[in-house]
Amino acid sequence: MARFVYDEKKGSFAPRRLTVKRVLGAVLRYTLATALAAVMIYLVFALTYSTDRERQLEREQDLLSAEYATLSAQLDEVEGAVGYLQVRDREIYHELFNADPPNYIIEAQDTLLQLGGDLENMDEGDLVWDAYALTNRVESAASQVSQWLSEIDTLLSGGSIDATAIPSIVPVKPFSPMQTGASVGKKVTPFFKTIREHTGLDLVVPAGTTVRCSADGKVVKVVKTEKGMGNQVVVAHKYGLKTLYAHLATIKVSEGQTLHQGDVIGTVGSSGSCFAPCLHYEVQRGDFVQDPVNYFFAELSPTTFREMMIVALTTGQSMD
Repeated sequence: MARFVYDEKKGSFAPRRLTVKRVLGAVLRYTLATALAAVMIYLVFALTYSTDRERQLEREQDLLSAEYATLSAQLDEVEGAVGYLQVRDREIYHELFNADPPNYIIEAQDTLLQLGGDLENMDEGDLVWDAYALTNRVESAASQVSQWLSEIDTLLSGGSIDATAIPSIVPVKPFSPMQTGASVGKKVTPFFKTIREHTGLDLVVPAGTTVRCSADGKVVKVVKTEKGMGNQVVVAHKYGLKTLYAHLATIKVSEGQTLHQGDVIGTVGSSGSCFAPCLHYEVQRGDFVQDPVNYFFAELSPTTFREMMIVALTTGQSMD
C-alpha cells in the first residue's frame, strides 16, 4: 500500500518516494525488534523450563551441598579430638620429661597414622583406627625390647658373652633422654622434607661433645669428607657387629687401631649433610641394620631407657 505525503507548495498529496536511508532505517528497526523479541522469548523459556541436563546438575549440586555439610561437621569433630589429644600429649610429656613433646611425622609401612596433609582428609573412624594401630606398634616394640633384655641378661649372667664386646653404652656423655633424635625407620629428611629410610640413631648433643667407642673393637674405616655422612669412623666388634659414628667434628683414632669400650673416638660436629650438630650412630650385624636403642642396656636405668625409646619411636624427622 503506497504512502502519501502533503506537498505544501503544490497544495496536494503526492506519493512518498523511497530512499536508501529510509529503507536501511526500516530494516534496522525490524532487525532490532526481531532480536529483542527473540531474547525475550528465550528468557521466558529459560526461566520457565529446565532441560534434563540442568535438572541433573541441580540434583548433583544438592547432593554435594549435603555431603559438604556432613564432612564439615565431621571435620569439626576431628579437630576437637585432635586438639584434646594434643593437650593430653603435652600434659603427659610435662609430667614424664618436664619438657614439651617433640614435633613429629610418622610415615607408616601399612596403616599407621600419617600426620601432615592427609590428616584433614581422614574421617573420625580412620583417625581412631590409626591411633589404635600406632599404640599397638609402640606396645609391641616395648614387649620385644623387654624380651631381648631378658635374653641378654641371661647370656651375660652365664658368662658366655663378652659384655664389653657388645655396643651397650651410649656413645656420648653427658647425655639425657631428651637428646634422643630419630632412630631406625622411615623418617622425614630435614632439607627436602621427603620420606626415606634412616639407618641409625641421631643423638642431638652440643658440638664438641666427646664421642666414645661403645664396645671393644678395631677401627676398620676412617672417612674425612664434607659430603653425605661427613667425617665418620667404623669399628668392628665380635659377634659380627659393627658401629658407625658420623658427622664428627674431629677424629682421634686411625684405621687399624684397637679400641676398648669407652675409648675416645672424636668429637661431635655437623660435618657433611647435617641439619645441626649431632652424632649419627649405627649398629650393624652382618648385612642388617640394628636399632641402636635396643643395645643401651649396660648403663641406663629402666626408666631412662624407656624414656629414650619413647622419644626415638615418636621422632619422625632425622637430622641428616
